[in-house]
Amino acid sequence: INDFSYLHTNCFELSIYVGCDKYPHESELPEEWENNRESLIVFMEQVHRGIKGIVRDVHGKGIPNAVISVEGVNHDIRTGADGDYWRLLNPGEYMVGVKAEGYTTATKTCEVGYDMGATQCDFTISKTNLARIKEIMKKFGKQPISLSVRRLRQRARQWPQQR
Repeated sequence: INDFSYLHTNCFELSIYVGCDKYPHESELPEEWENNRESLIVFMEQVHRGIKGIVRDVHGKGIPNAVISVEGVNHDIRTGADGDYWRLLNPGEYMVGVKAEGYTTATKTCEVGYDMGATQCDFTISKTNLARIKEIMKKFGKQPISLSVRRLRQRARQWPQQR
């Protein structure tokens, strides 16, 4: 299930077994924690690296379901309902891109350091011109005019003659 969660959702799960018994009794857990505390803390410090951020529109509203791509990594992720995302990465410099339906695309360089925690890498993207036109037309109850390219060219050729 860990592989499925990683490949098909934004969830990165780890299963760690610290002893021979996969399901130790509840009373044994405090001792298992003490026996493995230092190594588990070091491990979690190593795992919790990468980038995190929010993809927003120009009004500051989070954009859900935006696609986050990291150059050289063949696994895109999507933002959550509030436009938030996180991506595990090793220390280094990455070219990160974001795209969302009806919005312009954006890229930026994000650097992941050796310190514990994720590096903040936020994006602000604006609506495309077409999306803005559709939004305005919808607001005022107008329907877009659909003319074929051929008819538009014919009208353009006829226009100087009609003047």
